[in-house]
Order: sequence, then structure tokens, then C-alpha cells
Amino acid sequence: MTTPSKLTVSHSSEVTADQIDELGHMNVRYYGENATAGTIAMADRLGLGEPQLVRTYTRHHNEQMEGNQLEVRSAVLGGETENVRFFHELRNAENNDLAATFIHEIAHAPIETPGIDLPDYGQPRSIDPARDLADSAPTLEEVRERGLAIRLERDLTTEDSNGAEIVPPWLTNNLIWSGDRPDGEASWIIDTADGDRVAFASMETAMAICRPVAIGTRIQSFGAVVEVGAKISRDLNWVYAVETGELLAAAESIDLAFSIPNRRSREMAPEQRAREEARLHPDLYR
Repeated sequence: MTTPSKLTVSHSSEVTADQIDELGHMNVRYYGENATAGTIAMADRLGLGEPQLVRTYTRHHNEQMEGNQLEVRSAVLGGETENVRFFHELRNAENNDLAATFIHEIAHAPIETPGIDLPDYGQPRSIDPARDLADSAPTLEEVRERGLAIRLERDLTTEDSNGAEIVPPWLTNNLIWSGDRPDGEASWIIDTADGDRVAFASMETAMAICRPVAIGTRIQSFGAVVEVGAKISRDLNWVYAVETGELLAAAESIDLAFSIPNRRSREMAPEQRAREEARLHPDLYR
């Protein structure tokens, strides 16, 4: 696998023990943290000021384990767009293993800097990054009527923002997934009747960040499954400001059924499929 020569190292890191999740590999939030660090570094090099992320796309390629040394390699993306876009790839610095690829769009007018074409290996697989997730989102009233809450209402605290007054863009995903579940369940892992231990691993994610969110905002997140395949589930998720009904962020993801003991994908177990089909609302993919 070749790497475009115009990519430059924008960030380096190490996978630490606290970044490992229940599946035994680096959690998706830290892929996003690495890519955002690359966006901040690129914006600084180009004199663009503090970047405000408005749209992200992530494609996961290979899982990363504790102790791995990582590099973010970055470039400006070419093409006709209303904002500046960056391409990032996250690689294992020791063996060049490709961990993930990213497209980050920031709220800044295009600049006169030659951009690269999106590499073949960075092309989206199942998600269209240009799809307007915010424009196609249901209203807060509709998701409530359908009973799609995935977290209880809560007020944002500095735990959501790493101490800042505004939630950093790379933590926007936590606005959706942090907090208490309405069903009271804590684990997202299933011990199946066939003796396996399974969960879903993220393969692709797109997110639209509608605006910065301040500490103290009362929020609630909702989600629906819009497609179920043999191994994959396509999900849509939204988080709203409860007091105003304003959409704060929207996400689309492709998740792959994953056997934790065997470290590989598998066909969805009946227990997994039942959970996904109970949340199936294909008409919301609009």
C-alpha cells in the first residue's frame, strides 16, 4: 500500500492502557482524537487559526493495541468545496500498518494551497460523506414519539469537555454515547447461546457537527437502526438541546458484528440481530 508523497506527519502518539476498550483494542474516540490533533496542527501550519470542525468521516482499517506507536499523516484535500478539507491517515509508525483514514472539513473558506486527490484506500466504502446528516435528521418531537432515546436527559459538565467551557469537536461523539441508558443496561457485549462473546466494531462513521456546545446545556441523544445485513448494522444517531429542540450533532455509522475471542468478524448472532431489528426504522434514512 503506497502513501501519497505529499502527506506530512502532523501528530504522533502512543496507544496507552486507558485507551483500550472492552473489545481489547483502542477505542474509536482515540482515533478521532488523533485525527483532530492532525487537523489542529495543519490549521496552525497554514495560518488558519483555531479550526472549527463541521463534518468528519472516518474509515477504520486495522485495530490498534496497547503500546503501538502511531503517526497521523496529513494533507489538504483538493476539489471544489465551500470549506477547507483535510485528509488524514493514522498509521502504526513501526510497521506502517494503516489504522484508519479520515476526511475533516473545517469552517474556513478555501485556500490557495494545492491539495491532493483522495487516495484509493481512503475512499468511502458504504457511507457518503457528502450526505447532509443534519438536513435529513428528524425533529426532537419525532424521535421522542418513536421512543428512540438511547440516553437519558442530562446536563453537560466539564467531564464532557476535559475541563473546557465548550465541548471540543473531537468529543462530540461522547455527547451521543455518554450518560445513562433508558433500559438500565450497562454492557454492549453479548454472551451468545453458541458460546461466543460478541459486540459491534465500528467500520465507518460520518458526523455533522452543527455548532459548538457549552457546558450546562441540557441534552438528550437518540438513535435508530436503518439497515441490517448479515454482518453489518447501519445506524443513525442524533443529539439535541432539550430546551430548544435544536439538533447539535448527527452521525451515521456502519458497525460490524465482531467475535471478541476470535478477533474477527462473524455473521450476526441471533441475540444481536434481535436487538438491532427491534430498533429498525428504515424510513429515517432519507
